[in-house]
This record gives sequence, C-alpha cells and structure tokens, in this order.
Amino acid sequence: MIAKNGRLVLAWALSVLLVVALAGLTLSVVALSKQRADDSQRDGAMKAARQLALDFTTYDYQTWDADSQRVLDESTGQFKQEFQAGIAAVKTDVVANKATSKGDVKEAGVVSHDKDSAQVLVIVNAVVTNTASATGTERRYRIKLDLVRERDRWLTADLQVVG
Repeated sequence: MIAKNGRLVLAWALSVLLVVALAGLTLSVVALSKQRADDSQRDGAMKAARQLALDFTTYDYQTWDADSQRVLDESTGQFKQEFQAGIAAVKTDVVANKATSKGDVKEAGVVSHDKDSAQVLVIVNAVVTNTASATGTERRYRIKLDLVRERDRWLTADLQVVG
C-alpha cells in the first residue's frame, strides 16, 4: 500500500513539475516573441531613419524633382508640409548653382521607441558640389529624426539638424 501511495505521490509531483515547466516555457516563448517584435520595430525605425537621412542629403540639380519626391514619400505631418512648401524655392537655388550632394550615413542610433513612434539620431557625411566649389566640400550633419508608424511604414514627422 505504501509503495502504491509513493507512486501516486511521485506521479502527482511529476505532473505538477510538468505543468510548471510548460508554464515557464510558454512565458519564455511569449517574452521572446515580444522581444523579437520590439527588435523588429526598432530595426524598422532605424532603417527608415537611415534612408530618409540619406535621401535628404543626396540630390542632384538635374534630378531634383525625383530626389525631393523620395523625401516626400518617406515623410508625414508637419515635416512633409514644410518640405513640400520649400521645394520650389530650394529647387531654384539648387538648379541655379548646379548643386549636388552625395550623402553617406556613418552612424545611427535609436534614442527611444515604442510601437508607433521612434526618435533616431543619424550622422551623415555629404560631399556638396556647386558652381562655387566644383571639387566639392565635405559636410557633416547630425540629424535628429522623429518617426511615426503609419500603416506599417515608418515615416519622418520631424527632422532637425542638431550639429
């Protein structure tokens, strides 16, 4: 009888351990899934910010319309409105001076993010040429981008050159 009770206690203890192990495994899978989603959101924001910073600092007077359209396509809100409002005036200067700029993203880092917004700092070097400097002048930009997620796309809502 004691052996039968011992087996029953052992079976019960093993069942409890199995339930606890399954609960632990489930919690681990949920936490890992959340971490992957978080990493994916951060990576998406970083990729979008790097691309906008590159497109913002890369243009050619001969292709200004397409170059500025790329920035508009990656923008939203106030930044998009302000950029759109200034395109014609900037185009006049860019074309008159035969200006080009070739951006190169050097560093980028996510300052903060959640599922719908992110702030990213990007460092870009750009070589700018124009009628006054045919060989080009290298410029370094530190750009702070505020991004928002709209319909599964990260778009720039604000851009500030901070240094």
